[in-house]
Amino acid sequence: MAYLQPANLHCPSCGFVQQISTVVGVGPGSEKGDTPYRTYRSTGDCIEGNRDDGNKDGTLRCPHDDTVLWSNVAGKKAQHT
Repeated sequence: MAYLQPANLHCPSCGFVQQISTVVGVGPGSEKGDTPYRTYRSTGDCIEGNRDDGNKDGTLRCPHDDTVLWSNVAGKKAQHT
């Protein structure tokens, strides 16, 4: 199951602001407690980050100064103490 989640991106360097919609969810093969995936629906005026080989790196960057504003890197699971 997945759901849309709005996100307001703000560049700390130049003040650029962009609202995007992200999709947050888990796939059909996920198990209870798995970390949800995150992806964006559209980039707005942001620039998609690329690796050296030209593939997307999962980041959205400021169009003015290339600062990373958003990343699809999943958060870590909470550790039991």
